[in-house]
Parts: sequence; structure tokens; C-alpha cells
Amino acid sequence: MCQTLAVLALAIGLAGCGPDDGMVGVSGTITMDGKPVPEGSITFTPVDGKGRPGGGAFENGSFSTRAFPGETAVQIHGHEIIQLPNPTQEQVERGLDTERKSIVPGVYNNASKLRIDISPENNTFDFDLTSDGKIPEGMAAK
Repeated sequence: MCQTLAVLALAIGLAGCGPDDGMVGVSGTITMDGKPVPEGSITFTPVDGKGRPGGGAFENGSFSTRAFPGETAVQIHGHEIIQLPNPTQEQVERGLDTERKSIVPGVYNNASKLRIDISPENNTFDFDLTSDGKIPEGMAAK
């Protein structure tokens, strides 16, 4: 629920942001142990505090969003959809026959140590995450 509210707040905050707001395009992939993360959210927060966070939801391990240039802290929340065993007919009808299971370790989200440098152009980043929480080379906090 909190993740959903965070993504909603981020989306509302980004509404109305035009191309001249100082933000630049950022895209890439997110994998966990070599497999695309099914869905989640990615947030880019300027380390220097100048500018607001950017980011948004992603699906099938691919994202395309906007963020401010500079050194940036990255938070990635990812989950997979799990079918509940033996759901009741009512659960199925109400869409309550599945649940989201977090598959991204905390070192990549709430306690993130991921950092990247976003430039005014050429911002493609591939986040190759692992279940043991190893920070990808070149993406560790300084």
C-alpha cells in the first residue's frame, strides 16, 4: 500500500512537468539474478538536494522516465504477482486472488546504496541486481 501511494505521489508530482523543467530522459533495464523484474517503481533523487525526485513505475524490467542531472540516489522497488492457492469465487471476482511479493532486497530500495551520475544526454542504465544485495560495479555510494 505504501509503495502504491509513493508511486501515485510521484506521478502527481511529475504531472505538468514540461521538457524545459531541467529534467532529462533516463531509461534502462532492471534485472534480478539475470531475469527482468516483472513490475515495480524506480526513483531518482538528487544527492545535492537540488531538484525534486524523478522516476515512476516500470514493467517487464524496462523503464523510461525523467530525472534531474547530477549525482543521484536510486531506489528500486520490485515485485512479482503470486497467484493465491485455492482462492474463493468471491476473491476471483473481486480481483483478490493474487498478491504482490517483493523480490528486491532492501539495499536497493529503502536502504539503497545505489548511486548514478545522470548527464544531460545518453542516460541509459542497466541495473543488474542480485538477491544477495551486491551493488553493481560503478553504482555504489561514494
